[in-house]
Amino acid sequence: MINNSKMDKITQEFLLKLNEMCKNDRRDFLIRERRVNYEHGSEIRKYTVTYRIKKAKNIWIIEAVSSGFWIFKKRFPLLRITKKNTMVNFSGLFTSTISDFKIDQLEDKLHTYLEICKNQPRDVFIKL
Repeated sequence: MINNSKMDKITQEFLLKLNEMCKNDRRDFLIRERRVNYEHGSEIRKYTVTYRIKKAKNIWIIEAVSSGFWIFKKRFPLLRITKKNTMVNFSGLFTSTISDFKIDQLEDKLHTYLEICKNQPRDVFIKL
């Protein structure tokens, strides 16, 4: 049985791999295009991000955080890991193929999720 401290460790290891993959594959930024009804057609913003974990009781949220001024940092959620008794649920981007699973499979499922993120076309992963 995996307890919360073990889950913390596993998610931290996953986070290191995710940030490394993003840096190596040049996916460490997000592009947000906003339609503006002025003279020019749209405004494009590029945010350099790193992925971090925000933790609550039995919930781990992995989100992209911009490296802007500390008050005005933008947060973009990627993955939400929810633990309920002996089951774990993934929700968020690219999680439709991963159904609920037992806690013991967390490391394998996070590896699967990382592979799903790697195999996404670049435009899908970095554009909002």
